[in-house]
Amino acid sequence: MPTVRLEAVTDEVLAELARVAVTDAAADEVTPPLTEGSGWSPERIEWFESYHRPRRAGVDGPDREATWAVLVDGEPAGSVRLKRTDEDGVVECGIWLARSARGRGVSVEAMRLVIDEARNAGMRAVCADTSAQNHAAQAAMMRLGFVLSDGAEGRVEGRLTLEQHALFVE
Repeated sequence: MPTVRLEAVTDEVLAELARVAVTDAAADEVTPPLTEGSGWSPERIEWFESYHRPRRAGVDGPDREATWAVLVDGEPAGSVRLKRTDEDGVVECGIWLARSARGRGVSVEAMRLVIDEARNAGMRAVCADTSAQNHAAQAAMMRLGFVLSDGAEGRVEGRLTLEQHALFVE
């Protein structure tokens, strides 16, 4: 199992994350469809960088969202995020990983770390969603103790009560 940790997204880390995203992830996995086609474009790279910078303020900042780089054996390999929802004490989490980091247990460990961040921020629950076809993400959520349910339009939603998660991981 590789060593996984989360790192603040400084300008230096952001430059490395952008490089990893462009060279080892599909643009549609990391950004919204901002331009014609599904490839990386200058607009998508700019969006990616502009997305991470203001989130340095954390879940209590104006964007109500925080991001971290996922480091695998010390090298950036993706990012995770927490975003406050309209429900008090509940944050949504998300993750993207470079292709080279997938299938090695990295997503579960990165999600475990971001769940700890949510707990440390005083949250009481974490939610996530994925496509119904993304069986790897669903398996990772179940492994972490998320309760899954059918969502809208081919989505699967998961919810983890942090009190239950503490019992689950001990």
